[in-house]
Amino acid sequence: MCEDDDKPLKREDLRKRAEARAAELAAEGMELHPVTASGRNLAKKFWGKEWMKSLGACEVYGMRLAPGRTYLRYGCVLDVKAAPGRMDALVMGEHLYEVRVEAEPPDEEALARLRGRCAGHVGSWIDLLKGNVSPELMEILCSPEGGLFPRPEEWRFSCSCPDWADLCKHAAAVLYAFGVMLDEQPELLFTLRGMEPSALIPSAPVSSPEGEDSLGGDSSSLSDIFGIRLD
Repeated sequence: MCEDDDKPLKREDLRKRAEARAAELAAEGMELHPVTASGRNLAKKFWGKEWMKSLGACEVYGMRLAPGRTYLRYGCVLDVKAAPGRMDALVMGEHLYEVRVEAEPPDEEALARLRGRCAGHVGSWIDLLKGNVSPELMEILCSPEGGLFPRPEEWRFSCSCPDWADLCKHAAAVLYAFGVMLDEQPELLFTLRGMEPSALIPSAPVSSPEGEDSLGGDSSSLSDIFGIRLD
């Protein structure tokens, strides 16, 4: 396996490089949305915790996620943007790397099945976002098969680092960062899955995951998205 060129960096060096690069980008006028976390439990609220549990299940299937926790804790995730079916991010290591994490949105049939299973369990989309759900509904939504969280085979990763592994440490850091983001913005989970929270309420129409922000037809480069030249 080819290792990326920031492996020799000490953890404090990671932090210093990240802080310095973030300051440079801010001085250039770029608006960043950094994600940081500390402590044993990266996420503190319902959806963030459940996201972390789903990543734990992915690790069982062989996904190399552990190094991403270190990168997140040391402030290396400088920016994350979520859109239907994907996350685009900037992660600092030896250099500034551009990362894209894609998750195939559920098709209309899968969404209809999930909505049917949720019928009678969802009181309101506000309760849903707050995580005020019954044990029965939690089991439905967090099920490894047919729930809200992407399955291991639904993930696609790309990074500008030299590591040609399917999942590098920078992409893993983005996955963990997204769980932290869900603590304050639980609606982002539904954004990533290409649906509205209200789609799980029987009286609400089911949103299609297709659209101009979906994965299909998006040929723009990450450099264009972030508007900077990467090292």
